[in-house]
Amino acid sequence: MKRTWTTQKIVYTAVLAALVSIAFCVLMHRTARLYKKYIPNQNARVLAGAALVIALTLVEGSGDYNGAGGQIIEHAVEGRVRVPWAFALKMLFTALTLGAGFKGGEIVPTLFIGSTFGCAAAPLLGLEPSFGAAVGMIALFCGVTNCPLASILLSVELFGSGALPFFALACALAFLLSGRFSLYSSQKIVYSKLEARLNDQYQTEQEKERLSC
Repeated sequence: MKRTWTTQKIVYTAVLAALVSIAFCVLMHRTARLYKKYIPNQNARVLAGAALVIALTLVEGSGDYNGAGGQIIEHAVEGRVRVPWAFALKMLFTALTLGAGFKGGEIVPTLFIGSTFGCAAAPLLGLEPSFGAAVGMIALFCGVTNCPLASILLSVELFGSGALPFFALACALAFLLSGRFSLYSSQKIVYSKLEARLNDQYQTEQEKERLSC
C-alpha cells in the first residue's frame, strides 16, 4: 500500500515537472524571438540582456540565479530551498541571458530548475523534499531534452539504482506529457508520443509532397 501511494505521488510530481518543462521551453524560445523582433542588432541585444539581468539581480538581491548554481542544486537535493519560487526565477534569468545571445548551456539551469521545483513541490505532494528534488530534476531534464533513456541513466549515476523504478516512471510520464516541446529548435519530434502516427506538422508536409508529385 505504501509503495502504491508513493507511486501516485511520483506520478503527480512527474506531471507537474512536465508542465514546468513545457513552460521553460516556451519561455526560452519566445524570449529569443522577442529580442530579435524588437532589437534587430545583435550587439544591442547583448547590451539590453545584460542590463535586464543586472537590474533583476539588484532587485532580487541574493545573486543565487547568476552562474551555474551548483550550490543551490546541492541544497535542493539535501531538502533545502531558500524560496519556493526559485525555479521560476532561474527560468527567467536563463531565458533573458541566453535569449539575448550570451553563450552558455541549458542543462545545468535545467537541473537547477528541476531540483528546486521538486524540492518546493514535494511537501505539498507528501514526498520528502530531498527525494522530490531528485525526481523533479530527472523528470524536468527528460521533459526538455526528450531523452528518456539518457535521463534514466543519469538518475542512476546521480542517485543510485535503489529508486530506479520511480525515476523510470517519472521519465516516462515527463517524456510523454511534454509533447513536441524541446529546448532545442533543431530537435524535431516527428512521431506522436501518444499515438502511432506522424505529428500533424509532418502529416501536412507529406501531403504537400504527394500533391506536388
